[in-house]
Amino acid sequence: MKLIPATDRVVKLREAALHAPVLERSIRTFRPERVNLLFLEGWAIASAIPACTLRRAQAEAYVLRNMPPIINPDELIVGCPDFSSLTDDETLRLETVKRCGHAIPWAGGLSSHMALDFEKLLAVGVNGLIKEIRERQASLDINMPEHFAKDEFYQGCLIELEGLLTAAGRYVEEARFLAQSASPERAVELDQIAGILEQVPAKPARTFWEALQSIRFYLFTLWDLFQMGRPDQYLLPYYQADLAAGRLTPESALELIDCFSFLYSYQLPTATSIGLMVGGRDKNGGNIANDLTRLFLQSIAHVRLAYPSIGLCVHRETPADLLDLSIKLLSEGCSHPALFNDEFITKGLLKLGLPVEDARNYTHSCCVEITPCAKSGVWISSPYHNLPGIFMELLCERSDFTSLDDLLAAYRSRLRDKVEVSASHQNRLQLERSRIGCESLLAACLVHDCLESGRSLDQGGAIYNYICPTFVGMANLVDSLAAINFLVFKEKEITLADLVRILKDDYKGKEPLRRRITTKLPHYGNNESFTDLLAQKITDMLAHIGAGLKTFRGSILVPSLFSYLEHERLGQQTMATPDGRLAGFPLADSVGAVQGRDKNGPTAAILSATCWDHTPFIGGTAVNLKFGKNQMSGEAAAKMKALLKTFMERGGFELQINSVDRETLLKARENPENYGDLLVRIGGYSDYFTRLSPKMQADIIARTEHIL
Repeated sequence: MKLIPATDRVVKLREAALHAPVLERSIRTFRPERVNLLFLEGWAIASAIPACTLRRAQAEAYVLRNMPPIINPDELIVGCPDFSSLTDDETLRLETVKRCGHAIPWAGGLSSHMALDFEKLLAVGVNGLIKEIRERQASLDINMPEHFAKDEFYQGCLIELEGLLTAAGRYVEEARFLAQSASPERAVELDQIAGILEQVPAKPARTFWEALQSIRFYLFTLWDLFQMGRPDQYLLPYYQADLAAGRLTPESALELIDCFSFLYSYQLPTATSIGLMVGGRDKNGGNIANDLTRLFLQSIAHVRLAYPSIGLCVHRETPADLLDLSIKLLSEGCSHPALFNDEFITKGLLKLGLPVEDARNYTHSCCVEITPCAKSGVWISSPYHNLPGIFMELLCERSDFTSLDDLLAAYRSRLRDKVEVSASHQNRLQLERSRIGCESLLAACLVHDCLESGRSLDQGGAIYNYICPTFVGMANLVDSLAAINFLVFKEKEITLADLVRILKDDYKGKEPLRRRITTKLPHYGNNESFTDLLAQKITDMLAHIGAGLKTFRGSILVPSLFSYLEHERLGQQTMATPDGRLAGFPLADSVGAVQGRDKNGPTAAILSATCWDHTPFIGGTAVNLKFGKNQMSGEAAAKMKALLKTFMERGGFELQINSVDRETLLKARENPENYGDLLVRIGGYSDYFTRLSPKMQADIIARTEHIL
């Protein structure tokens, strides 16, 4: 397949995006300073409204009506937050509104991490959504309490949708204003942008360019982690129609995709993830791979940034050229695409009871968490559970275990108690959110069955509402159990009580013992029978640990085994562990081996990582493998493809590959100014190596560099 080179425009936009202002991370939202000011002002202005849902909708609409339209040089797709500093007058306004004490009710939890029904948006436009809502509203009898609540929801949706249209109109005016002083070539582009925004998102999209712009405008006004879903499916008709009409070429389509992709870097803080998936199967089971799939993959080489996070859904009929292209991209230092097992993810969703058309239409909701497109009220990573930390709590309380089975039984009981308590807490959060509403209703307008049922996401309007507790440090737990079994129960070299005392002292004066544990005892990730058997026992326990527990919205708990960045945070809180890990060091990421312990090569690492059933873990799992620069090109590429196929055939959930050598990482740590765009895979997502904490950098460096 012939690859399309990046245009001069794309080269310039990449440089600008790489040095884009970085948002401050917030637990509530990803809003720049001026947007926060506008929201607070809107909330204060709406103080007379007694309903939190409507007051929040008015505040969101106030933002949309008043936020400055930003159109950067060379852009073809627009929708970028305003990062300029507040003026003195705005700073005073912010201080004033804060002093007024208009507290904004908030309860934790997630109302994003999903893909919306962009196919519907493109087909009917915002005006079509407004028409549908008004028709549903007209059928209500507001003398009925349940209808009165629905009417409030519909009012809120209309308020925000109309604010969105106002925002689009202001962008039209800005584009036409800029065209007056632009170069002749840029003036033509700005007039085109204005014309496109007069059509979308208000009306149905007619072209590929309009479709991308409509999606971007809707996404960027949500200020949160909403995914693009499966664009190579729902954008294909627009692409094909434009090609047939001569309005578009593959080259110009790719440039538009690149322009769309760069805007993610302006909307998100570091250490997060957002993106799209391509490939897989359509709702009828057909192989979806098409020319648009290839263009989205090719855009990875042009963009080469942390965002968007692109996943390729791989199955038995995935064309060989898509796998070859993916391996080529990864071999050149790109950290995308992540490789998802379409067959087994679909199988896992079917086990949850989803109909087959929904089980095939999923997205990675940020990192590796799987949520159904356009129908999700799922809460991912709610919460994270520290497996080694809970294990050490148990050992610090008790050391009278007489066998490994005895110890495992006590651990399972302890973990179940933790899961029950956390599930109750999540239900409290969902209950509170159902009362106060903590979401933008723009999202609910494109999630089924919110409009159909007249309920927001926080009110349980989505079809799917499972909660995904995430378990971190599985490999540390397996290796710790293996070490205890050998040293305490099998060889009886040391008592469990004595081992715990050593761990409390962080192996002080016991370095020979620690070195023996880390280098001589068996470790998960090496295709070694005993540790693999332990991994099977642990994962089977985790798959059923939430059995019988129900969520506030009437759904179930669906486990996950990935770490995002939490293996660093939880590792900081965790004392030394029996696997030789020192206190405070990051836990193992996701479901791969403990850092540096997989010594028998990548095939052995894959065999261990797939020796247990991944299908129950729809909340997400990931296997990270690191290779040197020269290990994925030439003859090695064929070996990499064979390794990938082995992983998929054995039921692995998702594979993430980094092609970066230790020498490069060490240089980047010493001279970060020279490696600003060096990307690495963390525990389910990609991030810039030089922006990571020192401990996380040490984690990445310590991972095994495999040889094919």
